[in-house]
Amino acid sequence: MMNTNFTTEKIKVLLLALLLVFGQFYSQTNNGAVGINTSLPNTNSVLDVVSGGNNKGILIPRLTEAQRDAIVINKPKDDGLTIYNTTEDCFNYWSFADDEWKSVCGQLGKAVFTVDCSNTKAMGAYVKGRELTTSNYLSISVNVTKAGNYTISGTTPNGYNFYGTGTFLNTGVQTIQIAGQGTPVNIQTDNVSLNANGIDVTCTPAVSITILSPAGTYTMSCGSAVPNGVYKVGTALNSSNTITLPVNVSSLGSYTMTTNTVDGISFSGSGTFTATGNQNVTLNGTGTPSSTAVKTLTITSDSQGGVSTTCNVSIIVVIPRKTVLHIGLETAYGYSAFTGPSRSLMDSPANFGTTASSIVKYEGFTHTSLGSSPSSAALQTALNNKPDIVIIGYNYTPNATDAGYIASYLNKKGIVIALTDDTGTAQNLFRGIFSDPTISASYGGGAGSVYALANTDDPILNGPFGDVRGKNWGEDASTTVGMSGLTSGFIPYSYAQPINSTTARTGLSGLRSSNLNFIWFGDGGFLSNENANGSPYPSNTIEPFVAPSSGGFFPVQKAAYGYAGNGFAIGGMQVQNSILFANMIAWAVKQAEFSGINTQ
Repeated sequence: MMNTNFTTEKIKVLLLALLLVFGQFYSQTNNGAVGINTSLPNTNSVLDVVSGGNNKGILIPRLTEAQRDAIVINKPKDDGLTIYNTTEDCFNYWSFADDEWKSVCGQLGKAVFTVDCSNTKAMGAYVKGRELTTSNYLSISVNVTKAGNYTISGTTPNGYNFYGTGTFLNTGVQTIQIAGQGTPVNIQTDNVSLNANGIDVTCTPAVSITILSPAGTYTMSCGSAVPNGVYKVGTALNSSNTITLPVNVSSLGSYTMTTNTVDGISFSGSGTFTATGNQNVTLNGTGTPSSTAVKTLTITSDSQGGVSTTCNVSIIVVIPRKTVLHIGLETAYGYSAFTGPSRSLMDSPANFGTTASSIVKYEGFTHTSLGSSPSSAALQTALNNKPDIVIIGYNYTPNATDAGYIASYLNKKGIVIALTDDTGTAQNLFRGIFSDPTISASYGGGAGSVYALANTDDPILNGPFGDVRGKNWGEDASTTVGMSGLTSGFIPYSYAQPINSTTARTGLSGLRSSNLNFIWFGDGGFLSNENANGSPYPSNTIEPFVAPSSGGFFPVQKAAYGYAGNGFAIGGMQVQNSILFANMIAWAVKQAEFSGINTQ
């Protein structure tokens, strides 16, 4: 049995020994500072802990985030309470001022999120021996359930990797870019190993990258490049939006071709040439256009050997629907473009439509009509509604007041196409539009007169529906009007002298204003064709407009036209009225979009 009968002296000796031993590890200064493994604790510290042997640390309570949140906080006594959060691997402390736990790793702490492997992909081209650039990155889709900091890496066994850090400020689905670095060593397909905030991410199938061989030597033929698909404002490009680019390969190897980004869209393509000679490559589009402006993109290639490595290609975006106000007689003869084959030409999606093969990429027209005899008040109201385009035909006869309204509309960037054969009408229009009271109109050649078109480059004479420079247009069944007294501010299309007449005529029979959106031809029957299907009317001297339904109402020349005279046999000339009109409408659509009364 142990003897526990200690004397007072023995107890004193034992306590003294314990104090001497403990004193090696603990001391307390006069000001109350406590030291562990130091006899001289910092006087500004309540507790000064020194690592014994400089190989030990201090551990404070380690809690998961759920355990931390289960603590019943005693405000404000717990202000500064500190734990180590094992969920986010960081120290946390309670802030009385903010009434919440704070992370010393940052205001938000570590983010919580998942990676959407199906929307994660490697961007850019990867070539053996070529160092990665800013175009080489991982595009990663994530769903953030807790805002905070992130660190994501992607590793490969082939000399290059990906790494990125940042902060998610919001929850929800978002896409981030993780930059690449390094240089691929071997030609192979690499699977990228992903790690997000210290946790391995397994993707099935894996995010893979194919390493290409070094570039071959080739030349691009941008002049023959063909943009494919339809491009609309606000609509994302899809698999149909590509560029087919002819190339001539002189030495084998990989290729990478990319464009710059213009108005949110770009194209790229890569692969390996396995044969030399002429061939096509496909560049795939991405992005969403935000305007209808023509996009001129520069294609850059990685061709070796000092050949040209850049060239340009243009992308046409579909122009939104425009309103057309028609003024003219609506009869079976088709004088007004509100009816007849000219209306069918305008409404044909093969001519003006949203298909890849449409001549003009355009959503179509909204047609309204005032008939042939609107009052001045009705005209003023209609023009104040700002139609995009106004087409005037036979037999509208505006007075001076009406001409003033039309001139005001034109000065606000409205568009007028006038096809008139009344001298009073033409004179009122021209004096109002050109602000010149000396301009005069006179009658000229009759039915079947043929007029030579100027041989100058112009969007009406040489437009998307055909080149009619140096060719002809034909007068219908009435009498052509010629304008005299114009001295400047116009582009002449035709003069008043018919090519099949020896009777001298002076003045102009067709023109476009060089300052305003105004086109005029001196024949109210310019669009005339009583065949609803647009086929040629069987006459050599009337109804010169041809746009057969069998061809999708595409405009064609009338192959046999004109009365006999000045060395020409009857029907011995060709006239291009429908092609001219289609080019006028194409020009008007473009002007309405980019320089019209409703242009933003």
